[in-house]
Amino acid sequence: MPNRLGYCGPDENEVMLESCAKNRPSARLLEVLRGFHGAYPYLRFLAEHNGSGDPFDYRVTEAYWIGNNLLQDIPPDAFYKHLQKRFSAKFPREHVKSFFKTKPYASFPHHSLHVFNAFSTMGTVSDAFASGIGPDDKVGELMDKCRISWGRIVDVQEQDFAVEYEPVVRQNGKLALGPPARTKLARQVNGTTFMSDARPGDWVSAHWGLACEVLSPVQVEDLKTYTLASMRLANTVPVPE
Repeated sequence: MPNRLGYCGPDENEVMLESCAKNRPSARLLEVLRGFHGAYPYLRFLAEHNGSGDPFDYRVTEAYWIGNNLLQDIPPDAFYKHLQKRFSAKFPREHVKSFFKTKPYASFPHHSLHVFNAFSTMGTVSDAFASGIGPDDKVGELMDKCRISWGRIVDVQEQDFAVEYEPVVRQNGKLALGPPARTKLARQVNGTTFMSDARPGDWVSAHWGLACEVLSPVQVEDLKTYTLASMRLANTVPVPE
């Protein structure tokens, strides 16, 4: 969805949409996915440090987007070197190092770490978001859309789901989950309907307003665990001057 909105990745949204609609991967799809310069290096890093040669192995992608036990096996020194190599030109070296000195919060290669810290503590955002950064509520709103969220379906409609979830809120520079609220998640794109088997009571993940997949109870807990860990880290690591 963020690619469709023009925020990240190559201009090949139709390739991804067709592959998702038909559940049919292709060499062209893999080429497009490698063009996501924010996410793909994390997937490659996770694959390399978990004995997998495939950054698109399901367990690897699940670890990055939702969270699973692969994240526990990442050597901190290796992850520090990965972040330093990728971001030293943008962020102060001491700031990257501070991720690994902040206790008792660990730093994991999870999507929420990048979202919360790029907005909240690294003092910058991608050019795509630069014009939208403003007060706390605006930054919190962008984080809430960009992170992978979880919510329970309360109603199924033709083009969307009504779900109840806990939004990300930001007050005085600090992040938290707000009280439960209702929102709508799209389940139809260009006339193609996804997740036709989802029912009220199911938990689903969401990214930029699109319902992504039905989550198991274990996945819900993992996603919440790693999201909150990244949030605590963002609230602890000082913003560079």
